[in-house]
Amino acid sequence: MGGIDSKGAIVLLREHCDRVDDVVKRDDIRGVCGGDIDCAFARRLGRALAATFRQTTAVLPVNVVVGHDMRLSGPALAEAVADGLEAGGCRAIRMGLAGTELVGFLPAHYSGVIDGGVMITASHNPADNNGFKFFGRCGQPLPLARDFEPPRPEDELLRVALALKKSSIPRHLGWKDFAPDYIRTVIEKGSLDLARAAHGAKGQQGASARLRVAVEAGNGMGAVIAMEVAALTPEFSWTFSNATPDGRFPKIVPNPLKPEYQAMVSELVRKTGAHVGLCFDGDADRVALTDENGEMVSPPLLATLVGMRLREKLGADEKIAHNLSSSWVVADTLGDRNNVTGDGPTVISAVGYSKIKVLLHNRPDIAFAAEHSGHYMFRDFYCADSGMLAALMMLEVAAELHARGKPLSSALTGLRGRYHESGELNFRLPAGRSVEGLIAQAVEAFRDEAVNIYATGEGGVEKIDTYPPPFAQAGADVRFEAKDWWFVMRASGTESICRLCIEADADRTLMERKRDALVRIIGPELRI
Repeated sequence: MGGIDSKGAIVLLREHCDRVDDVVKRDDIRGVCGGDIDCAFARRLGRALAATFRQTTAVLPVNVVVGHDMRLSGPALAEAVADGLEAGGCRAIRMGLAGTELVGFLPAHYSGVIDGGVMITASHNPADNNGFKFFGRCGQPLPLARDFEPPRPEDELLRVALALKKSSIPRHLGWKDFAPDYIRTVIEKGSLDLARAAHGAKGQQGASARLRVAVEAGNGMGAVIAMEVAALTPEFSWTFSNATPDGRFPKIVPNPLKPEYQAMVSELVRKTGAHVGLCFDGDADRVALTDENGEMVSPPLLATLVGMRLREKLGADEKIAHNLSSSWVVADTLGDRNNVTGDGPTVISAVGYSKIKVLLHNRPDIAFAAEHSGHYMFRDFYCADSGMLAALMMLEVAAELHARGKPLSSALTGLRGRYHESGELNFRLPAGRSVEGLIAQAVEAFRDEAVNIYATGEGGVEKIDTYPPPFAQAGADVRFEAKDWWFVMRASGTESICRLCIEADADRTLMERKRDALVRIIGPELRI
């Protein structure tokens, strides 16, 4: 008889398991559509997720919203996930075209009747990729969702009423059904008064001097969402470029960290004479900003401005978190670079927005947290990341400055030009070379210059005296700080890649020398 022998069966099983491992990343699931990911995979994923959502829900039905971005494979994958969720005992609510923030908003804002969410997106990855992001109870990452108690009325009639409310949620919830509510909630949770800021400019300088805002969407979801803001702020003058969502990405794959995309928004600002430029990634949860000259405001600079603004609104004692790879500009401006692991004004976090969300969850004294990649998370907005809220805070700042005859760039005086960053350098490691080994070499090479050394452990980021640290674990990230420069070396959360960042305080040539020395340690031929 033919068939697969036991050895062949083991190989086949291993291949199936490896396929799953290849697409499950640190914070989400991503892969090539039609290869690693297809509708059959999405259907199985939906069924697996259903068990998780059901465990954190007390009153049936279990409502899970499902949305997708503009990628061409999105509608089919969304339908497959919805089918799997329903096969697993959940009630799928199809949102259609959406941004990631909006899918997370519904289970956060309407936690009594919406139990979770699934967003189909590959963010800034190539057009042939797609993937899945997840939101559990109260819009939280799945590992945190269990900490949020679901509504559990003791009175039987109240339980029946809640079940009726949940079952009355429409099976299809379109864009116009929830987007205006989302924007109004962002404005409310951010304590924003855009009309006051805009009228200040109009009253002092006339309607012709309205704040001009340019949005480069790169055919992603950013413009569609920003247009909801524009509808609420007619006092601003808005210009949109590549505003139609198009999963073929005819101009560029929108990634706010890529120089080519930054150049597009900079050119749009100069062409239109805008006072502020905005660009978003494909699923519109990350944002980048330019000033009136088209000069980019780096994510750490943007985080610093947002942190300053929040303290004006909420109080000077509010703590700000930044991740391991963030510029000293955050800690120096908002706190103390030598006091970031305890009760200081700023707190250092591990890299990865799921990890920084855990920090926000565990530390209610932290009002705001920022990733060097352009994710910005707000305690008072359900501990969720919101590029839109960060953008609107900067529009409020820009409008107030404009009313006083000052440009946005004036808010950055003294901050720009002091810190010199290398940007993130990536190296693909061959078999047999570990990031841990490279970190050990780098720390040893500069040990005599060490002022602070930080490493990630299970409890977060800790200050250490030696490397490897006593709590050493596979994939630990390290930040090494000297008196006037630092480097971070860490393993990619998704691939066999070593990531390296270097910054020097007030001395570009120092940064370049240290960068070159560290590249030699890793191997310049491995750089990608």
